[in-house]
Amino acid sequence: MGATVKIKERTRPLVLPIAQIHNIQRKGTDSNLGVLYSQPFPSTRTGAIFNAFSYPTKISAEAEALFIACHTNIGDTILDPFGGSGTTGIATKLADSPTDSMKEIAAKMGLKPQWGPRKAVVYEISTIGCLLGKVMCNTPSHLFEFYATALLDTVKKAYGKLYQATDPKGNNGHVRYAIWSDVVRCPHCHETFRYSDVAVEDNPMRMHKEADCPLCGGRINTSDVERVTELVHDNKLGVDVMQKKRVLYKIYGETEGQNWSRFATDEDNQAYLDLVRELDLSDVPDYKIHWGELYRHGYHFGITHLQHFYTQRNVFVLSKLWKQIESYPAEIQDALKVFLLSYNSSHSTLMTRVVVKKDSKDFVITGAQPGVLYISSLPVEKNIFLGLRRKIKTFVEAFQKTESSNSVVEFRNESSTHIALEPKSVDYIFTDPPFGDFIPYSEINQINEAWLGIITDSTDETIINGSQGKSLLRYRDLMQQVFSGMSRVLSDDGKCTLVFHSAKAEIWRAIVDSYKQVGFESENVSMLDKKQFTFKQTNSNVTVKGDPLILLTKTHQECGPCRYVDDKTIANELINSSGGSTDKDDAVSNFSKYIMRCIENNVEITLDAKYFFR
Repeated sequence: MGATVKIKERTRPLVLPIAQIHNIQRKGTDSNLGVLYSQPFPSTRTGAIFNAFSYPTKISAEAEALFIACHTNIGDTILDPFGGSGTTGIATKLADSPTDSMKEIAAKMGLKPQWGPRKAVVYEISTIGCLLGKVMCNTPSHLFEFYATALLDTVKKAYGKLYQATDPKGNNGHVRYAIWSDVVRCPHCHETFRYSDVAVEDNPMRMHKEADCPLCGGRINTSDVERVTELVHDNKLGVDVMQKKRVLYKIYGETEGQNWSRFATDEDNQAYLDLVRELDLSDVPDYKIHWGELYRHGYHFGITHLQHFYTQRNVFVLSKLWKQIESYPAEIQDALKVFLLSYNSSHSTLMTRVVVKKDSKDFVITGAQPGVLYISSLPVEKNIFLGLRRKIKTFVEAFQKTESSNSVVEFRNESSTHIALEPKSVDYIFTDPPFGDFIPYSEINQINEAWLGIITDSTDETIINGSQGKSLLRYRDLMQQVFSGMSRVLSDDGKCTLVFHSAKAEIWRAIVDSYKQVGFESENVSMLDKKQFTFKQTNSNVTVKGDPLILLTKTHQECGPCRYVDDKTIANELINSSGGSTDKDDAVSNFSKYIMRCIENNVEITLDAKYFFR
């Protein structure tokens, strides 16, 4: 388990003024690290590498590459025990082939990174995450572009007619995307109609929480109104299944280069039923959904198998694209699979959604909400051929950024609770562990992994999850196992950058206790300043804006007497410094500062983020 830090008996808390705490001399090793941790480090959520594949809590590979190039020497070995979508592997490649933006940031911040090849070992328990990392680090751009284009051309020629539609003038065109609507029942007259008929108002576009029934005039709560269900035939299972009833609401298309939109008619809905009635879904994976923490009876009613997350048209087209990959060379098949999956759960399923912006004339079409399996009452069906065609350029640009690199990256699709590396063989660790109960990764990833036919074994998945029987105590034990392995394989003078995010004090304590128990101590603390935020970060009232960065080193000597500070004093002085504001931005900023100051001064974290929203 490595060196153990002795727990000191708690004495009477020592209350120090915030200014004195903040001015305690930071530890550091050189000017690069001093700069890196002296201010929030920018981490944009844009660019080809970031946009190629959506993955929960992903960080910028360019930002991480700067950390690698500043913490290590050419030829050093980097470890990431929680690889996620392979960012550390990509970053190690970029450390040898830096982008112009990386060089600009380094120059602007006064950093002197050592650009050059390294070696990285990346552990990732999820099947899709490990495959994604391998593909993003090892695919020739020209080979991918040729076969991805051929894939779409071949399957579209055979099945593109499935997206045919007539425009408002009666001419033949094709669907770009279509908005569907739940069917609801009025609690007063018991008649049924589309959810869109009562919830949506056009010009400007608005969504109503309450509205009048279009038939009897009775007042309706659009969120709670009964959703109608119906018995439909499942072409995959070969039986009738009960599902929520949905009908086409609005169709957006293109005819000879001109975009158009119109409201759907009864004829459109009948034509769609006739179109999909005989579709052969035999190439769709036979997969039953493993529901856990994300199941919601309301919008997941009737979703028991993979095909239920899609319209029948989209799941059929996706299955034919997937089948076609088998006809291409083995060395490009994984890249093509990742290409299809990059558009799968986020844009091909019923989780694709609309949003309404103030004073907009129409809906804004976007993808699935990251980190959840939410299906709205107005799901969107996108034309898969069009969406994938646009993504080819993004993937090509992403592959081009790393294909000239001489860095070597090894991905291991296994749990990091047992890191199989030689003692003291790693020079630097960069990792962002699962954020406690924030994201149930395996439950989300199954929508993609079902197509691969290999589902993640969640036995050692390091999360807090009631459905998996994993408590906070189990999470702490799993984290301690990983930290123990990290301590064993890290060189004596090696360092670890830990990125972590949680709004709960108990989860922060579990992380801090885990790394202290195996002989790590915090040397410096800063913030990864994300320029765009995830859905949960944007909409939660108790979250951290950006992710704290903790620089850990191995403890080399017995700890001296601990000094204790009342963490509420830290919190209250931060709140007072912002004028007692409970504005969301001020509150999340103060909570982030509170976490940083507690860690850098060895103060126990006892307050959740909600304390700062008083």
